[in-house]
Amino acid sequence: MDIIEAGRVVAIEKTGVWVETIRSSACGSCAARSGCGHRTLAGVLTSDKGLVRARDSEQLKASACSIDDRVEIAIRGSTLTRGALLLYGGPLGLGALFALSQAEKSDLQVAVAFFLGLMAGFFTLRWLDARGKLGTTEPSLERLLEPNSDPVTLVEPAQ
Repeated sequence: MDIIEAGRVVAIEKTGVWVETIRSSACGSCAARSGCGHRTLAGVLTSDKGLVRARDSEQLKASACSIDDRVEIAIRGSTLTRGALLLYGGPLGLGALFALSQAEKSDLQVAVAFFLGLMAGFFTLRWLDARGKLGTTEPSLERLLEPNSDPVTLVEPAQ
């Protein structure tokens, strides 16, 4: 299941656009929304608007957009599933392996080993992401909902 969000184009690049969205779709359609701490925390710490870079897709190219266009962006469900497995499963699995390697030792040593494995998992993910080994996680442009009636033309500065 894809997550689809509508937003307003605020900047244009060669291979993507920056879209200002109002965060609502994910939390609004989630079955656990009433008891979820993430929704509450996000509401306290951030505003309702977010800035997201969306890449070109076969359906819509960045060159077809202009500032203040309303567009629809999407994140594939497979990207979310893969990301959740990597983000949660990777560090937890490594933490469990580290803890199991210390199973014959004291409880404190097992707990410290688990914590070190957890941190090693997070740092490994960060390292892989910095080298582009985890693939793209950017949303893609899906369709133009409402073109701006007064498009702004971007001009390169004279040198």
